[in-house]
Amino acid sequence: MSFLRVQGMSRSTPQRVYVATGRLAGTALTKEVSPVVVDEDNLLLGPSRVDVKRHQQARTRYWGNAPSKKLDRELTRESGPALCVALAPTPGALLGLCRVCSGALGRGRDVVVVELGEVLHGSLAQGVDPAREVAVDTAGIATRLPSEAPWSRLAMTFAASLWRLWCRRSPVGFSRFCAAGSLLHPQLANLGRIHAGFFPRAAATGLSLSRLDELILRQLSPDWQTPAKLFVNAMKSDSPLGAWLSLTGDLYLAARLLAWSEHTQGVVVERQKQSPARDSEMVASSFRWGRGGHAILDALPELQAAPPVEIGGAVAYEPSHPWVTRLDTASIPYVGPLRSRQ
Repeated sequence: MSFLRVQGMSRSTPQRVYVATGRLAGTALTKEVSPVVVDEDNLLLGPSRVDVKRHQQARTRYWGNAPSKKLDRELTRESGPALCVALAPTPGALLGLCRVCSGALGRGRDVVVVELGEVLHGSLAQGVDPAREVAVDTAGIATRLPSEAPWSRLAMTFAASLWRLWCRRSPVGFSRFCAAGSLLHPQLANLGRIHAGFFPRAAATGLSLSRLDELILRQLSPDWQTPAKLFVNAMKSDSPLGAWLSLTGDLYLAARLLAWSEHTQGVVVERQKQSPARDSEMVASSFRWGRGGHAILDALPELQAAPPVEIGGAVAYEPSHPWVTRLDTASIPYVGPLRSRQ
């Protein structure tokens, strides 16, 4: 039996603190149960830490504010009722559940899971790219909550271990866990592909951009385009970039293009201000290829040629810790050190 497939039980009345992923789910759950704390953070992006207070500091630095203050406070309580996680069938929600399990284990609290729907047919990852994010009718599901499934300590330990691996300075352990543990939960394969997609790739011919950076930069042209236009085009088409952006959100596209333009001082990506700075990042600037920038799609001359990316506890494109993505014999991406081909 999968560690995330514990048999359900009828709804009972013990006190719970409900954890919802996303504001919409939180609003819907609040109408049915209480108390509810909302995890509004996209943990797939930016730095993460095992310690709750250090994690909050890292997320505040990354976003400019702490997106899940009430959940952070709940995870620092020395004791309390069981944490009941409303689990959507998405990789981000699974990662959030792992974080909750890590905090709960350290304080002797129980975890209960309410699964908000199964993974839809065709939503699992194929090839090097993750599957497109599944849209869940959280409002509809919240009014007919499924049975709660109390988790065993073993299940919580597995999940907490995954969170700790995500937060490590080295991304290798997390990558191996996802590759070896795909039978434990269908979203682990998705998580592994997402994780590997942020790191530059190594092949016999040398280094190349990360999969996500390649897909983003391939949308550029000699003409000026706003991130909003690029995002709409990607989401309308059945493209790999559309799947990625369904997971990262639109603002990541704008932020990454801005990082490229600043890091290379316009050599690879040029930027021009499009509208007042008070406008959304999606329309405030437009971007195009810089002089000779298109060549970076063929080869990455050195790791520091690209702006660094924080993901979990690791940093991609960091010369002092050169982690790269390779493909295994089944063409599944995994992360390892640049100097080794193991």
